Amino acid sequence: MKNTYLALSIVVTGTVFAQNVYWEFSESVTNGGEIHWTSPSAVDPNSDQYEYFYEITYIGADVVFAGIEFGPFDVTDQIDPKLRQGNGLENGPAPIILADMPIEADADNDGELDVSAWLTMQLSDQGRGNFDVVNVSLNSIVVDLGWPFYEQEVDLVRVYMDGQMTLNPIDLPCPGDTNNDGFINVTDILNAISNWGNSGEGDANGDGIVNVSDILEMVSNWGPCN
Repeated sequence: MKNTYLALSIVVTGTVFAQNVYWEFSESVTNGGEIHWTSPSAVDPNSDQYEYFYEITYIGADVVFAGIEFGPFDVTDQIDPKLRQGNGLENGPAPIILADMPIEADADNDGELDVSAWLTMQLSDQGRGNFDVVNVSLNSIVVDLGWPFYEQEVDLVRVYMDGQMTLNPIDLPCPGDTNNDGFINVTDILNAISNWGNSGEGDANGDGIVNVSDILEMVSNWGPCN
């Protein structure tokens, strides 16, 4: 099994960013087992927004035939890329669910699932990245073992998963201050109303559309910006 490690960098842009954090994981699991990975460091769980990207870059499998173990075999391309990666922008504070879905593979294309499990990725309320795989089911598969065995039906005994997560916590200086005068007041309410239903000016909560939620956000932060 590969060692899990962390690379850390600082991003400075027009918007105030906290740490831009990049985590990598490399784990394996047997039939009926589970993976529970937690990042070695944390980001601010109280940031206003989180821009994220995750990807499972490699999925491999060990098999057993006639008491002999072979592998790992790369089955990454058997998993829909839409299930192996994702990105987005979520409002804080944490916890935030980044992925919650099944991972399934028919590696030998026989119409039956060879590997199935449930995958969850999240940013915890402590600001740590979590990666969990449960309900792991490994079945038989037909693979080419090479000379002298060639194609054989074998039993899957272990699955490997490598991947990465990137998180950019974003601290907005004053959500709702549409004219950047350091105050949230009636002017900002009017600017939001004039841009109703659109993105941009007045989108106090950063969800991509100006609506009643943004008006409520402005009211809750009424007055001078901190």
